[in-house]
Amino acid sequence: MKLKQRIINYIVTADVMIFMPAVCFASRTDDSLLISRIWSYSQDYMQEVDGLEQNMYLRYTLNTERRNPTLFLVPTMYAIAKGERDFVGESYCKMNFRSISDYDLNRQVVSGTIPHNRLAMSVMTEYLTPNLYGISMYSEKILSPFHRRNRFYYKYRVKQYGDFAIVRFRPRVSNTQLVKGRAMVDAKTGRVIETTFDAEFDMIRFSVSAQMGRMQTQNPLPERCFTEASFKFLGNKINSTFSAVYNCSTSLPDSINELSDKAMMDSLRPIPLKHKEQILYQQHELMNQQADSLKADTTELEKSNKTKAILWDAIGENLISSQQANAGAFSMTLSPLLNPQYVSYSHSRGFSYKITMGLQYTWNSHRYLTLNPQFGYNFKQRQFYYTIPLRMNYNPKRRGYVELLWANGNRISSGALIDDIRDKVGKDITIPEFTDEHVQMFNNVVAFDWLEIKSGLVYHRRRATDRNFMRQYQMPEEYRSFAPNISIHLTPWRKGPTLTTNYERGFKNVLQSNLNYERWEFDASHLIKFGALQIINWRTGAGFYTTRNSDYFVDFANFRDNNLPTGWQDDWSGQFQLLDSRLYNESDYYLRGHISFESPLLALGWIPLVGKMVETERLYLSALSIEHTRPYFEIGYGFTNRWFSTGIFASFMNSKFEKIECKFTIELFRRW
Repeated sequence: MKLKQRIINYIVTADVMIFMPAVCFASRTDDSLLISRIWSYSQDYMQEVDGLEQNMYLRYTLNTERRNPTLFLVPTMYAIAKGERDFVGESYCKMNFRSISDYDLNRQVVSGTIPHNRLAMSVMTEYLTPNLYGISMYSEKILSPFHRRNRFYYKYRVKQYGDFAIVRFRPRVSNTQLVKGRAMVDAKTGRVIETTFDAEFDMIRFSVSAQMGRMQTQNPLPERCFTEASFKFLGNKINSTFSAVYNCSTSLPDSINELSDKAMMDSLRPIPLKHKEQILYQQHELMNQQADSLKADTTELEKSNKTKAILWDAIGENLISSQQANAGAFSMTLSPLLNPQYVSYSHSRGFSYKITMGLQYTWNSHRYLTLNPQFGYNFKQRQFYYTIPLRMNYNPKRRGYVELLWANGNRISSGALIDDIRDKVGKDITIPEFTDEHVQMFNNVVAFDWLEIKSGLVYHRRRATDRNFMRQYQMPEEYRSFAPNISIHLTPWRKGPTLTTNYERGFKNVLQSNLNYERWEFDASHLIKFGALQIINWRTGAGFYTTRNSDYFVDFANFRDNNLPTGWQDDWSGQFQLLDSRLYNESDYYLRGHISFESPLLALGWIPLVGKMVETERLYLSALSIEHTRPYFEIGYGFTNRWFSTGIFASFMNSKFEKIECKFTIELFRRW
């Protein structure tokens, strides 16, 4: 590659310079000093990129070396799963940075041979801009060898040549979060001039060559970046290259968005096309000309076949890829219908699945209406779940919105109700469960930077699944509650915990409500990031009833069973995994606590072969105290990789072992 050759030439040139006699291998002390300069460079010289706007040119090629029908199941790869085997594409983009790893990429002009100019294998856009001096080189993944906190994971070798040095780095253990490579470094300041490294993450092997610029600069962004990548999945093999040129001089109006224009791209392109890329364009243009010449002779049957092909394309895209549509002020997103990330399993609850949608109507930047429903089904319980929130945002800066929420929860029962019925019957019988349908309407606003207030109304209707049974024993078939509710969220410290207070007061005889109660809840939670992608997540809380006219149907806001699938990113922390669902509804009070520790190299990550595929690991500890129940504890260990997340949890009642279960969710293509 040109960049690698440039590094070699740089070294050779230095060898023959007149100061060659002064060149020698640096001593161990000098090596350590140079590495320390690299670690300190970002603090001493680098500028922030928040609010920075740059123009970026991106060119990519894709070669389907091997493919089979399973390639249709890979998100964003549907467009290249059939037809030609070689593709080329180009984009002229505008980048708006919040940080080096957090930016908006707006494709303004596009051109290429991929059908409809789709950006196939779009996950690679996350690996275009390495954050060399950050803890992670990319957003929350791959530990950088150029950051001081990651020094325990890498070994370094330094060769110094006058004013510059070559630093080679390799991981102490083979793991998907670590890289191997080398860098050309300014020996005086520790600035990385050029670097190349090899990495593997999420089923993609890739090599990166980044040129940071030979001139002294405070900009942490590269000038150019070239990436070669290989993706393998169930016999498919896709080879790709991505060339990115940053800080292009030509700026386009913001009104230009995904304009397909080959002639304009020719005028914007900062680096010439390679010979192979020119041939791909020529072949594509020739095929289009031939297709146009045949349009006049197209029969009705051929038109029908073409319509079917377009229809199947649309169906295929919706099955395995997230969909977005925009029509003026209206926009819509839909999760894939075949979405493995939303499949979860546990022994006690069986398999669950869910899909999500997003609808938005925008009046202006300060007022817009959203509808983001979630639908799920539990196969063991044979129950359909839904959560449908309709939200009117009137002040996004202050999180000001009004929301109407309609949802159903888990089928529940009441221990007090069961005891009353059994006392009447005089024998042990099976008591029907109750469905829980509820509607909430509330207003939310951030009054101050440290104070957020949510207030509104909550209405529950709990209906017996077997109404005849309840009639038989002269018991109500439905239990309804109506209550005003207010929640106060306090963040008195910028990096401290969030404190929450929730108060709810139920009234009888409003909308046929027959439950009277008063409830308080208090909660504190904090997520602490430190070290090399290490996280401590803790949460503690308490709740109690001060007034109740009935012992039936305890319903806390912060202590409830989750009915839809959750996974690693949905955060298993802060939840009980093995607690019997009835225990959520049988106590006038609760005291709870959760803590988890997450790290990319905790235990399995250090084991050869096995640890290579472990991305992140977690330890869990949870405790609970409720009425009529001895102290309850859960401990757990979990890890996630490119295919799935799994956790093993054990529960203890009063220090005595109760049960152990395994839980997993599929993570395949979650980042795609």
